[in-house]
Amino acid sequence: MLLERALQSDPRNAEAMGMMSGLYLASKTPDKALEFSEKAIQIDPVKARYYLAKGKALNLRLQQVNVLRKLSVANEMRGAFEKGVQVEPKNREARYALFDYYFKAPGIAGGGLDKAKAFAEQTQALDAPVGHYLKAMVFQKQKNPGAVQAECRLALTADPRYAPAYNLLGYAELEMKQVDLALEHFRKQVDLDPENANSYDSLGDGWMAKGRLEEAIQSYRKALSINPLFIAAQRHLGTALEQTGRREEAIQHYRQCAQLWGQQGNPAAIAECKARLKALGMKE
Repeated sequence: MLLERALQSDPRNAEAMGMMSGLYLASKTPDKALEFSEKAIQIDPVKARYYLAKGKALNLRLQQVNVLRKLSVANEMRGAFEKGVQVEPKNREARYALFDYYFKAPGIAGGGLDKAKAFAEQTQALDAPVGHYLKAMVFQKQKNPGAVQAECRLALTADPRYAPAYNLLGYAELEMKQVDLALEHFRKQVDLDPENANSYDSLGDGWMAKGRLEEAIQSYRKALSINPLFIAAQRHLGTALEQTGRREEAIQHYRQCAQLWGQQGNPAAIAECKARLKALGMKE
């Protein structure tokens, strides 16, 4: 293995250590991923990506430990992400990871929406489009589409090519029954980020809201051609196919969605697919 040979010739090669951690993350081997990320940090403690790898490894470990250890592992994960932001304050991936932790974790583990919003505001001073986008995510969670729309527009004023803001803006507009505007912004996201399956899945949602089922089906198929494991697109495609009377194809996609639990965690989508299979008289 090339990386192993690189480490044999240079045991203090932090880059190779980081890449080894990434390989173990991809194979869902958290202990080895953690080992190599920590070695990379020891050698080069000012690179955010090594702390990100450590945090991601701890997130995998979190899913494997018993209840008594979860809080300890979660706090260690938060610490890794916070350190990543500390060493590289303008690193977007590091900021996304720490925000996601605050956004999803309970207060007892150092998370919560108030903390997420405060971090978004702090981010705004360093990186305006990202800061406004993160604030919009908080408002989306609080079911305030008008505030989401306002923050996304501020993000796009700061950077008109910031694709994630078009996505969030489109969904806020769907909530506000502004379907044509939502479609316009989903199309813009596709233009800016055409290799992202989520771009086409969102466009499909826009077409569904418009009642254009064939266009929706085409968009969902495109999403799955980019990422066959995209659970939301499998579910949405099943729905669109079922509504156009293609029952057997719909069942196929519902089943694929229900079977993806091991690859991705999207309990709501999977539960919905299982419910549709049951309603159609089918087993998983």
